[in-house]
Amino acid sequence: MDFGLQGKRALVTGASGNLGGAIATALAMQGVSVALLYGTKSSRERTELLANRLSCLDHVDSFACYGNVRDDTVIKSAVDETISRFGTLDIVVNNAGIFTSSSQQQLSEEDWDAVMDINLKGIWRVLRSTFEVLKESRGVVVNVASINALRPGFGLTAHYDASKGAVAAYTRSLAAEYAPYGIRVNAVAPGLLDARSLREHAPDLVRLYEQRAALGRLVSPQEIASLVCFLSSGASSAMTGEIVAADCGYAMM
Repeated sequence: MDFGLQGKRALVTGASGNLGGAIATALAMQGVSVALLYGTKSSRERTELLANRLSCLDHVDSFACYGNVRDDTVIKSAVDETISRFGTLDIVVNNAGIFTSSSQQQLSEEDWDAVMDINLKGIWRVLRSTFEVLKESRGVVVNVASINALRPGFGLTAHYDASKGAVAAYTRSLAAEYAPYGIRVNAVAPGLLDARSLREHAPDLVRLYEQRAALGRLVSPQEIASLVCFLSSGASSAMTGEIVAADCGYAMM
């Protein structure tokens, strides 16, 4: 499906991961030039490989850039590099995040802080650095939340659920704040994403999800990426402050 995004310019955080890579790829397939931000030095090579492949697409200029969302200076530098290369910025996708599971009694303060710092405060850092350019372009922000933001997760995830619930609340409030500037802000709330590692290391969780979901399966990263393209496009021009769940009907059962 053509969402009319050709020629747009996007920044995607957490682009080295399964979902981030799918989002960057889907945007590039729509003709969007993409800055792929990666958060750890060890993920540089695979992010650069993906960026190089995407740059082979017609009218697409993509590049990899170090962008640890826990470091304000690093984020400002990544945003500056993106604007210098693209001239402007139309789309910001806040995808960077981490997931951990633990009982709250055993969860360390360090682990609590890391989840909140990356999943929530990282969005604030990115948007603080991109606000002015998004105001000029009347751009779009898409945050990645989770269905855990809307209902309890799968156990031992209260801290993660809290971080994603805060992302949902932040999205709604920020949409109202940014609306006078012509900037739309929405979020996607994915269900359990399919991945080989998940099937290998958590087969019981996969089975539980598949048995409960109305469609009888997990969500593919490509499905969420398509939803991000929709929310980034004029096809969703009447939408702001929305948290769009895509969970294969898990929550309705």
